[in-house]
Amino acid sequence: MPIRRLVFSVTLLSVLQLAGCTAQPGELSLRNSFAAQIAAVEGVRNFEDSGQVLNFTGPDGEGGSSVWRIEINSTTLEPRADERLPFAGHVVSSWYQNLELVEFLGTMSRLPQVYLDAGVAQECYALWDLEVDDWDW
Repeated sequence: MPIRRLVFSVTLLSVLQLAGCTAQPGELSLRNSFAAQIAAVEGVRNFEDSGQVLNFTGPDGEGGSSVWRIEINSTTLEPRADERLPFAGHVVSSWYQNLELVEFLGTMSRLPQVYLDAGVAQECYALWDLEVDDWDW
């Protein structure tokens, strides 16, 4: 009997290690990372995350602050051939500054630079980094 338990334990440990090596990020982890990137921007206050909508007060790009609302429209994951960065995440969102939609014009975002420097915008991408087990913006 002890040998069976040992074999079972070794088998279970091997399966768990294999599962850990092949764990994949989900769209929820991408969305949560996107929200965390915004919350970490210097000057962001009163951050509220209610699922698909983020509300906060933060930099307006002109030395003051604005009331911001972000509606997350979609999150998608795509596999990549890179072993170290095996997934790309894509977030599409609508940003409102003081209740006004901030228009996104193709590759041009009219968001304040402080948000762009954090790697977020109306359309943004992140890569899943296996070494740190997190999204890299």
